[in-house]
Amino acid sequence: MHPLLEKKGFIVDVDGVVGRGDTPIPEGVMAVNRLRKLGKRIVFVSNNSTRSRRILFERLRRFGLEIKEEEIIVTTHATAVYIRDENKKARVYTTGEEGLKDELRLAGLEIVDYDEADYLVVGLNRYITYSDIKKALRLCLRNDVRYIATNPDRLYPAEDGPIPGTGMIVGALYWMTGREPDVIIGKPSRVIMEQALKTLGLEGEEVAVIGDQLDVDVPAGKEIKADTALVLTGVTTEKNLNELKKRHGFEPDYVLRTLNSIFGD
Repeated sequence: MHPLLEKKGFIVDVDGVVGRGDTPIPEGVMAVNRLRKLGKRIVFVSNNSTRSRRILFERLRRFGLEIKEEEIIVTTHATAVYIRDENKKARVYTTGEEGLKDELRLAGLEIVDYDEADYLVVGLNRYITYSDIKKALRLCLRNDVRYIATNPDRLYPAEDGPIPGTGMIVGALYWMTGREPDVIIGKPSRVIMEQALKTLGLEGEEVAVIGDQLDVDVPAGKEIKADTALVLTGVTTEKNLNELKKRHGFEPDYVLRTLNSIFGD
């Protein structure tokens, strides 16, 4: 029996583990369903900042996963909750897409243009314009503006291969201003990982963190003292694994060809 099967709970990434965009990864879906049958507690934690929790829930159900919406923690929702708890009257300008804007509105926050904002929320936007970057830049230069990034991902696994992640925008702002986000919500930040542990009702030592990104999912697990497993069905592959280990300096506890490999398949 694989040592990870002794864990009570699993914090599972979505993109690159159970799906790529709207396409399921059959081995990942099968493994999650098998873990459920063993009575394991599971929570999905996604750094996807383009989708609301409701959209991601519907997508996972289409993949064939029997889940509840509260078992999903996505950076769009987590970011909105964090800001609401910090400042219910926050006026937000965001670079993000409608999924992020929907969650901000659902949290009761006001979305405004950049010249009225006291919060800058950076999320991935696959249709970002020069004007969007200009507005984010001007807010980033203001010391009185709270700067929050949904996540730091450099890459994002899509159906046809890697695409730029939120880090594209965070990196551009840093290059222009030298300023890093005041808070990062998504993995590997402790903010979203503590939400996951709270949802599971477990301590870090009792869970395994499963993901496909060496520089995101592995340090996220280490942040909460959980065991980590890197699957090779997303950004990290058999071909680039050693190169990424050298580049980022992180070492997962386990490397799995697919999540289903945990069962010896």
